[in-house]
Amino acid sequence: MKQTAEEQIKELKQQLAMANEKIAQLTAIIKLQKNQIFGKKTEVMEPVVDGQQSLFSEQEMDQLQDPDISVTEVTEKKIKQVVRHRKAKQSGQRTTFLDGLPQVEEVIPLKDTNCPHCHQLMKKVGQHVYSREARLKPAELYCVNLIQETYKCNECINSNGSDVLVSSKMPQSLLPHSYFSSTILAKVAELKFNLALPFHRQIKFWQAVGLRVDARLLATNIIKVSQTYLEPLYDYLQELIRKESVIHMDETPFKVIDEPNETGYFWVTRSTKEFSKHQIIMFHYYNTRAGKTIGQIIGHQYRGIIMCDGYGGYSDRLYPQAKFGSCLVHIRREFYHITC
Repeated sequence: MKQTAEEQIKELKQQLAMANEKIAQLTAIIKLQKNQIFGKKTEVMEPVVDGQQSLFSEQEMDQLQDPDISVTEVTEKKIKQVVRHRKAKQSGQRTTFLDGLPQVEEVIPLKDTNCPHCHQLMKKVGQHVYSREARLKPAELYCVNLIQETYKCNECINSNGSDVLVSSKMPQSLLPHSYFSSTILAKVAELKFNLALPFHRQIKFWQAVGLRVDARLLATNIIKVSQTYLEPLYDYLQELIRKESVIHMDETPFKVIDEPNETGYFWVTRSTKEFSKHQIIMFHYYNTRAGKTIGQIIGHQYRGIIMCDGYGGYSDRLYPQAKFGSCLVHIRREFYHITC
């Protein structure tokens, strides 16, 4: 049936309205993407309408600022006089620090004890502390020989006629058949994990104090000690955190040369500050961001609440027995995007 002119005009108006609505949606998406890429990296919200009151107080807004995003401080242009007050120097800190160290007295003797006038021998009448300084004792290797004592009873004999001998109980070696002590391995771990000094760069340090090692030996010993003494502690902490009713989880990419795509992921799990009996923070490394990793960390049967961001891996489909809570910072970010 042929449309009348009025029907054609009505249909064209509907198509035009739909097209304008689609254009408005696409324009909003482009504006949001351009603002995310080229806009200022701040989440300071501006009022959408003049006179609109903020949902948060200034103190709450300061607390809600994302520490990972640089914030541009907004200040009113007011001229005000600034009076500088010199901060009073706290006295006694230097003395307290030096008094807390082991004390060594070093007397500087008078080379010529004869009187500069009559050249007669002078008598010492006193001394005083001229100055104080903190000194560092260089690292020094020394060998400790653990001596085991053995005692014999002169009154008793064993049933087989042998003497009754009793020896002192020796402490367990950190690593069997190794001369590496706990002090050396503790220093190796400190240099590696606290000061970020790789094993191959530690060699010069250890050779300077007289210890002949190579990077492979250092790495092997650290791995053995970790597996023997630290892995049980790690497993125990993981067991405790799986019993928590509320936990936080997040993951972040990390550059790793050995991985196929040169990217690995650190997953962090922590108990809450408000509700948890134990304050535990655990880091887990995996080469994937897949949702199955969550089950490997906290167990596939976890029944508590997981506070997390909007990443799809935290899924009710994968873990129907768990409940997922939203991160308030990410929720606030969506409100910020609306105001852009």
